[in-house]
Amino acid sequence: MVDALHRRLDAIGIRTPTARDALLGAVTAVLSLLLLFAVMRAVSPELAAALGAPAGIVDMTAARYAAAGAVLVLQAMALTWRRRNPLACLGVILVGQLGLAVLLPPIVSFQAPAGIVAAYSLGAYGPRRTALWGTGGAALVQVLGGWVVGGTEAAEALGTTMGTEIWGSLVSALVIYLGAALVGAYVGARRELLAGLRAQVAQAEREREALAARTVLEERGRIARELHDVAAHHLSGIVVQASAAELLVDRDPARAKESMRWIRAQGRETLDNLRLVVGILRDSVETAELGPSSPQPTLDDVPELVELARSSGARVRETSTGEPFPVSPTAQLTVYRVLQEALSNARRHAPASPVDIATEYGEDSLVVTVRNAGPPDEGGVTAGSGQSEALPGHGLIGMRERAEFVGGTLDAGPTPRGGWRVRLAVPRPAAAGGGAAAAASTEALR
Repeated sequence: MVDALHRRLDAIGIRTPTARDALLGAVTAVLSLLLLFAVMRAVSPELAAALGAPAGIVDMTAARYAAAGAVLVLQAMALTWRRRNPLACLGVILVGQLGLAVLLPPIVSFQAPAGIVAAYSLGAYGPRRTALWGTGGAALVQVLGGWVVGGTEAAEALGTTMGTEIWGSLVSALVIYLGAALVGAYVGARRELLAGLRAQVAQAEREREALAARTVLEERGRIARELHDVAAHHLSGIVVQASAAELLVDRDPARAKESMRWIRAQGRETLDNLRLVVGILRDSVETAELGPSSPQPTLDDVPELVELARSSGARVRETSTGEPFPVSPTAQLTVYRVLQEALSNARRHAPASPVDIATEYGEDSLVVTVRNAGPPDEGGVTAGSGQSEALPGHGLIGMRERAEFVGGTLDAGPTPRGGWRVRLAVPRPAAAGGGAAAAASTEALR
């Protein structure tokens, strides 16, 4: 209902709170004048006589009528301040109420509607403590001030004692002012509660959107790493073999054909791997149509990776020290991808340099070091730096992200002799809870 009223006011151009309060003041002024007219019509010499008062006590001149009407209008228009300064608004209306006590007949106790609205506004828009003492003080001032300016005459006319009339008027004023203030305080508290709930809902919605955006970015980053690792490794080998085939096509057609067959096999394998990675982006139905996904690479697949590098012409030497221990699936995938990226970079930037792979099973961690002795390439990029023409710098970033994901570290940089070294350290899983951690890591990869 309130929203519908606001929409109607907006439609006629009354959109600001001040404009709406001014309209409320105008409506209150009209109602106050009508109410005063009705009260004065009801007060007659016969009613005064019935109350035991002189008949002439209800007589009023036109000037006093006009002055009383002007006071009512000014009181009502003071409601324009009821939101910005409700206490001052109540004070102005209280002064007008004392003026009405002077202008109206002594036996007429007229409570202006603007005073009730002002008390309500003080409770709704002012501090709770201010609303209590403000409305209570207003009731006390109105009663005592009214008796100072005309209360004695009214008591004498009605034949009652001043004390009785004061206490009756005070109770009545307190009920009116405090009651209106309490209603306003309730409405104000409800409004603040609803505003707080709306703010919480909006905050929760923003947090949900931020979480969804962060999840999407993390998933995109993971997919980007997978695409880079798969594509860069195989495509770099294809580029090297294609260059070799181009040189051998005239001198040694047989070897050129062998290189082309290798390129065809690698291209088919690259395409299959890319289909598996792209399948992550598909919905469950499309993924099901592609068939079951292949398992993620493990340390058992490292020999095949090394043989693939050797088949492309790289000279790879392997050494291993220490007693092997179980490693979580996530850590195994990290080791595999780092080795894959390091071999791809070595083949891309220093194809003629030998590559050494050292695997060390220590007490606290599994350390894998890939080192090549090649000089920087012609473009000024150090061998194995992880920079490629397609995705500059993404290889090294991806390797570090993978290492950090499993709680390990990755160091990459040039060697004193102009080569490049990549060192990956993966922490050894704790004896207790290792299975659960491995299962959790595997689940995180899905």
